[in-house]
Amino acid sequence: MDSKDARECLESGGGARCRCGNGRRKALAVFVIQGLLTAACAALSINIYLSQKHGASEQTDTGIYMMMTSPKLDGDEPRFKILWNQTVDLYDEKRVKLPCGGPYMVYLWACMKTLQTNDKVANLTIETGDKSFHLQTLQANECKEMQKVIMLSDRNEVTMKVKHDEGTIQITELLFGLHYMLGSQCFPTPLDEESYKRVSTG
Repeated sequence: MDSKDARECLESGGGARCRCGNGRRKALAVFVIQGLLTAACAALSINIYLSQKHGASEQTDTGIYMMMTSPKLDGDEPRFKILWNQTVDLYDEKRVKLPCGGPYMVYLWACMKTLQTNDKVANLTIETGDKSFHLQTLQANECKEMQKVIMLSDRNEVTMKVKHDEGTIQITELLFGLHYMLGSQCFPTPLDEESYKRVSTG
């Protein structure tokens, strides 16, 4: 209430009513300000939440999931087709190129049947550079699945190998996946020779 309104209230003898009205106006103003502040806080919170959610959605998974296309091996290498992939590529249906070195969860599901006697086995491995990692040993006429964490380098392509006596077994089903475990983080892998030299020499 300004001085003119106060003077008019006093001249009209309505001091109490004026003070009461003035109090209601102040309360209403406080209520409006509180409402605006609450709305602003809610809008800010929603904006932060949506920006974080959008940022999380942009940090997509890194990996590949593949299925063997034919029981016929190319030498000792199966051929694959991609069921799903994100930033990981498949070349010549056999060679996987990784964007980051580091820990990968390796998934495998495979079935084998023998073409001769039941004492034959097949060993499934992945190879990268001069390193080989054993995944699974398949016995006659069985299916197996596995998952394990393996440190892989982004400097060499990854290929799967089926070690067996030629003409004795047939891989009938094979699903193979690699999933990077560090999300959007991409660091030099300890398996890289250059990184190892930097660490060892200080």
